[in-house]
This record gives sequence, structure tokens and C-alpha cells, in this order.
Amino acid sequence: MKLKHITSSALALALSALTASACLVQVRVACPNDNTAAGIKVCIAGSLTGCAYTDSLGIVSLQVPAVGNYTVCVDPATLPPGATLKPNCKKINVLTEDTTYVDLELGGDFCSTPPPPGPCWLTGGGQVYKGRGVGNFSYGGVVYPGCSPKAAEGGNWNVVDHIAGLHFQGQQIIVDSCSGVPTRSPRVTVNVIDFHGTGIIGGIGGNPDATVPVTFVARCIDNHDGGAGADQIFLSVTDAGNNVLLQIGDSAAAPATVSTGNLQIHQSSCK
Repeated sequence: MKLKHITSSALALALSALTASACLVQVRVACPNDNTAAGIKVCIAGSLTGCAYTDSLGIVSLQVPAVGNYTVCVDPATLPPGATLKPNCKKINVLTEDTTYVDLELGGDFCSTPPPPGPCWLTGGGQVYKGRGVGNFSYGGVVYPGCSPKAAEGGNWNVVDHIAGLHFQGQQIIVDSCSGVPTRSPRVTVNVIDFHGTGIIGGIGGNPDATVPVTFVARCIDNHDGGAGADQIFLSVTDAGNNVLLQIGDSAAAPATVSTGNLQIHQSSCK
């Protein structure tokens, strides 16, 4: 469950084939217990956007011009009182023109008190139904709580169906409920998140440029530190005629187990 660095090479390769734009790097700066703060300055040398400041969830997004190796640095002068971060810089490998997820771990007295429990939210990335090669599905993204101040309409959730050649993008997301049991890494009071929303799916009829609007429902379950072989996901994507275009798992009650990667549920106070 503890997210140290979420990247999926299979998702990277698939998304790079389906998109054509600058590469997005999403960085989260937080304690092991999920405590974080807004206003932490994060920079990537050579990025198109230079530097940016974390939001209330500790997240910041920056664009780099192409795939390759970069260095993410945090300005220590902007850390909250009592927080430490050593080293202040981390080398990353951007493999995709879509989103690469990076986690930087804070320490110090700032991390001694966990944040108050609030609405849950989700980060994740990996593969499902993986054998020796690329899995049938690659997944990745962030789902924010409904009260989040983010302007990203609830986050973003991407799934690539490698068998059918489809790319689903959840673009407007609503968290329906947070339930389940407490976990310890980080310490949260729930381990199940249910959400739904709208988005698009591409690759219809074998045409990567052909997209249709869709609706979806999803459930993710954070069962174990590390995720692979334990965490579970259900996703059903339907078109306007209620035809299922993409599905992972049999139902919300019978989700699929992730083969690689991680699904991590967080909690934060809702102001």
C-alpha cells in the first residue's frame, strides 16, 4: 500500500503510442503517514513549466519536453515547519508522453502526527492479468475526493486494453463512497474506494484517433503494502447505448487482482 514510486513501463509504452504531446510528470510530496502541505516548491530542470507549488494534497504537475532522464528537486525553504527531505533531489526516468508518477517522502517532526481522517482518494499504476509479457490491461492515475479544490474535475484515470487496442480516459470523476477496514501504510480508516464518472475511449475500430464519450463505474481495494498480487480493481466502461466497451473484473463484488504496481488509498481533511 505504501506508494514510493508509481510508474508502469507497459502503461508508458501504450500511452505514448496513443498520445502526442509533452510528457506530464506528477509529483507528490508527503510523509509516510500521508501528512502533507500546500506550497512546497517543486522543480524539474529542463521542464517546460519550470517550477510549481504543491496543492493541499501535496501534488504538483510539471511538463517536460520529451521522454528521458530528469531530476526532480524540492526547495527546502518551502517545506512546512518541522519537515525534512533528504536528499532534496531525485532522478527519474520519464518513459511516456502521458503521466509519470513520482513520490517524494518527507520526514521530521512534521510527520509525527497523522492527518485527520477525511474523504478518501486514490493513486495507482500497474498491470492486470499479466503473464510473461505485457498484461491485458495497464492502469494508472489519481482519483480525488469530491471536496478537493483541484480544478481537474476529480482527477484522471487511464486504462489501456492491450488486447483490444483501446485507451480509456476517465476525465470527470466523482467519489461515491469510502469503506472497508483500516490500514497502516499509510494509516487510514478505509481501504475501499468506489467512484464513477465520464470520459472518452479511443481506438474504436482499430483507429487510434476515433474516440467516443463513455460513462464508467469503478472500485479499487487497497489490500496490502506493495499491492501486486493483493490489491484489487473493478472497472466497467459503457457507451451511450449501455454497451460494455471495456471491463476489468466480473463485478464490484468480484474485482480482479492486480498483477503489478499498486493501488493506494489516502485520506485527508476536507475543508
